[in-house]
Amino acid sequence: MRFKPEQHFGMADRLRCQALDEPDLKRKTELEVLARVFRRLAVKAYMSTDAGMKRRDWSKFNENDTFAGLIDPPSPWDNLEEWESYAEDLEKMPPSKQIRLLLEEAEEAVVRKKLGLL
Repeated sequence: MRFKPEQHFGMADRLRCQALDEPDLKRKTELEVLARVFRRLAVKAYMSTDAGMKRRDWSKFNENDTFAGLIDPPSPWDNLEEWESYAEDLEKMPPSKQIRLLLEEAEEAVVRKKLGLL
């Protein structure tokens, strides 16, 4: 059975809420990691239906380099074009683990915008 991206995002949101209420730090971290997995599953499920979104090669983002600058992310209420532009700007920066996390967040926001969840 295949789940829709909206269902994966819903589970990720529930796990994030549980993590906020969790007093145990280890359990809180586990819930946050699991929520990230569900968010990535949602993006992957959406990408299979949208030919306009390209898959990234995440292997180049495993470097521990720090990045020289920082781009302020758009707000959740900004439009889709603003988020897509932000993701393009991040891709131009030297790859690092921090840039990967920011790119993942941008992809998630783009997918949520396209699905009407933001």
